Amino acid sequence: MTRLSAGFLVACAAAVAIGPASRGAEPPDLAKIERKIKKEPAYTAKEPLYALYVFGAEAKTRVWAVLDKSRADAPHYDVLHFDRNADGDLTSAGERIAGKLDGDQVTFDIGRFTDPVVKQEHTDLEIARVEGEHARTMFSMKWCGKELVRGGFAPDPGPYTQYAKGPADAPVLWPVADGPFSFQSWTLEKFPVGEATELNVFLGHRGHGKNTFCAVSDTFLPKDVPVLVTLVYTDAGGKERRAQAELRERC
Repeated sequence: MTRLSAGFLVACAAAVAIGPASRGAEPPDLAKIERKIKKEPAYTAKEPLYALYVFGAEAKTRVWAVLDKSRADAPHYDVLHFDRNADGDLTSAGERIAGKLDGDQVTFDIGRFTDPVVKQEHTDLEIARVEGEHARTMFSMKWCGKELVRGGFAPDPGPYTQYAKGPADAPVLWPVADGPFSFQSWTLEKFPVGEATELNVFLGHRGHGKNTFCAVSDTFLPKDVPVLVTLVYTDAGGKERRAQAELRERC
């Protein structure tokens, strides 16, 4: 976190190049991804809930995740159908995962996943859903068995990713640690006039849909790589001005 002094509500932009893969690259348009599932099981839940996860630097691998119930009157979504081989068929062996219930949270231990396109093997895949008035679903894994990536963040605390009632409206998340990176602010508020404040940002990938940002850990970006923030504001005379600051801390 870095304390910044500013006088107006601002728009923040930051840019950093991380390796050859991200330099000059354009992120894929996740809004244009085809929302088609080749084959689905007979669901027990009256309203199964859908999300789509994409993998690889170009987001070419597509994996559907559908929350279901073990019985129609179950109070929690305690079954997950996860397309392990990314073939669009959710009925294959090993793709129905029973959740582990702990209070209002159900955790689905997916384990390993090998991207069939780029052949990367990711480990410790886990999807956790918390029921309640603002039900939310979070995703985590170790990218290539090394870098922790978590997905489903919102610009403000909660409610995080909301699965949809059908494939057409399903959120799209991109939980990888390669490709063109972007930033998302965390609890951005108005900057008080003449005072210092804190600006917090995530590094990772934007998804498509509400609350779908996937972030790498605070140790991913080397400390000697600068993160620059440009503050764009209008002064008392109505003129647009810009001020730049460097985010120095990892938190």
